[in-house]
Amino acid sequence: MVALVGYTNAGKSTLFTALTRARAEVSDQLFMTLDPLIRKADFGPGREVLVVDTVGFIQKLPHALVAAFRATLEELTEADLLLHVIDASAEDMEEREAAVESVLREIGAADHPRLPVLNKADLVPPARAAGLRAARPDAVLVSASTGRGLDELAAALSRRLALAPRRVRLRFPSRDARAIAGVYAAGRVVAHEVRGDEVTLEAEIPERLLERYREHLL
Repeated sequence: MVALVGYTNAGKSTLFTALTRARAEVSDQLFMTLDPLIRKADFGPGREVLVVDTVGFIQKLPHALVAAFRATLEELTEADLLLHVIDASAEDMEEREAAVESVLREIGAADHPRLPVLNKADLVPPARAAGLRAARPDAVLVSASTGRGLDELAAALSRRLALAPRRVRLRFPSRDARAIAGVYAAGRVVAHEVRGDEVTLEAEIPERLLERYREHLL
C-alpha cells in the first residue's frame, strides 16, 4: 500500500486521480480530503497497488487537529511507502516540506520509507527544474495535471515496492485451492498442469511475493 502525504494544495488529489483513474475532489480549500480515499493503481499484470489519499497538512498543524485526524493519519503507518507530494512551484517549498515532516514525526511515521514527488512540473521554469533534479536525485519530478513524469514515477514505485515480475514454477497440493487462486490473483499464470493430486503453475509474480511462495518453488 502507498499513501500520499503532502502540504495542502500540493496536488495530492490530482496525483491520486492520475494514478488510480478514480476521481477525487480537487480544491484549494484546507482539509478538503478529510476521510482517506483508497483505490487500486494498476501498473500491469500482478502489479496492482493500493493508493491512499490523506488530509493535506499545513504549517504548525494544531495538536487538536492532529488528534481529530488521527483515524485518517493512521493509514500512513500501515503503508509500505509514503509518497511525499511537494509543490515544486511554491516559493516556500522547503518550509512546506519541513511542515509535513514535522507532522509525520508527531504521528510516529518519521522513519517510514518515502519517495519525494515534486509535483506541478508544468509550472516550474526549465532552469529550476534542472536544479531540482540535480539537488534531489532521490525525487521524481512530475505534473499530475498533464501526465508528465508519471511513467518515471510508476517505474520508481515498481523498484521501491519490488513489483517487477519474476517467472517461477510453483507446486501445490490440488486441494489447496485458496493458494492456487492467490497466484492467479497476484500475477499472470502462463501454464497450469495437473498431475495426480498436485498442481504445477508457471507464473509471473511480483518479486515482493516470492517469500510468500518460497516453500512451493521448484
